[in-house]
Amino acid sequence: MTTVLLVDDDTNALDALKELVGQEGYRVRTAADGADALQSALDDPPDVVISDCMMPRMDGLSLMREMRRSSKLARVPLVLVSALVTPPPDADVAGFLRTPFAVAQLLDILHRFAAP
Repeated sequence: MTTVLLVDDDTNALDALKELVGQEGYRVRTAADGADALQSALDDPPDVVISDCMMPRMDGLSLMREMRRSSKLARVPLVLVSALVTPPPDADVAGFLRTPFAVAQLLDILHRFAAP
């Protein structure tokens, strides 16, 4: 089963995404910030990471940089989500969603990188 790691410090957003992605047939893990996500991903690499940009301790861009430095995680697709931040042009991400986004946009990105 394909695993998606969802990362967001907003528990309401995280719960809603977890329900949505889980209903699509994906195995879902969650993390409250980039630091927790990085540790979770290193322990058991997911197939895709969907991360908020602005979080405490470690933000989404820092998570991206740490993932790309890791031989275990360098090829894991990362999708960043933000209402305010646009990733720099050289960001190594598989996708970017500006909130609010349509559910279909998220599912399209997930299906492109990992079938349930």
